[in-house]
Amino acid sequence: MTIVHRLVGYDRGTERVAFEQDIPPELFDTAKKIAGVPASDPNAAYGYELTAMQARDLAGTLGAAISPNEMDFFLESFDLGWRQRA
Repeated sequence: MTIVHRLVGYDRGTERVAFEQDIPPELFDTAKKIAGVPASDPNAAYGYELTAMQARDLAGTLGAAISPNEMDFFLESFDLGWRQRA
């Protein structure tokens, strides 16, 4: 199982993914702090909705430009190997 974490933005009008940015492993702890991931979820396995400020802070940490007033942002985890098991 290969898990990656991403900052994901969903278009508010269509609810479709409009932005994705991988979170490098070396920034994962910072991303968890910004997103307020509780200690009970050390791998951030759940999706965490971000406020506009959290999204802006995380995007800035990643060097990405976002529009937090146009999209809903989440810290999400993805299993890259799921297709290999199907």
